[in-house]
Amino acid sequence: MQESSEFDGSVGRRIRSLREARDLTLEQTSERTGISVSYLSQIETGHANLNLRVLRDIAQALGVPLIDFLVDGVGTDVSLVRVGDRRTYAFKTGAAESVLFSRDRLSLEAAIMDLPPGSSSGEPNSHAGEEFTYVICGSVRIWIGGDRSFDLNAGDIIYYRSSLSHRWENPYTQPAQVLITNTPATY
Repeated sequence: MQESSEFDGSVGRRIRSLREARDLTLEQTSERTGISVSYLSQIETGHANLNLRVLRDIAQALGVPLIDFLVDGVGTDVSLVRVGDRRTYAFKTGAAESVLFSRDRLSLEAAIMDLPPGSSSGEPNSHAGEEFTYVICGSVRIWIGGDRSFDLNAGDIIYYRSSLSHRWENPYTQPAQVLITNTPATY
């Protein structure tokens, strides 16, 4: 896995490059994102820890897909992320997610979520599109639409419209890992 400071530095350099290419000052970017000038400066120099919400706000302000900060494309036909280069993001709830790829940066995205015992993906999420989840190992519970839950075991697959609120949890004693594929890409 890529070290956090190495990742933060490479993302910070990309953010600065994109900001400067758009002739935006730190102050203008701060106004667009609601992020302080000092924090933006720390991000650009790799001296600040990043989270997905902050990256999303910066991506929107710069007019680029969030996925551009998370994976490196290899041309326009191939997206390659080697296991040692995965960028993993930890949730406050104990779960962690690694974005594996995003096809054409617009249409298809895949991620692996690790759910230690007692962890969850956090608050329910919903977005446009369709989603497919495959349980790689362990057992998980997925909540769909707020009130329906499905207990899934290794090898189980569930498909649903992403517009339905959904979240994962692992109420069991063993770690679990799920592959999540959705369209369109949300990161």
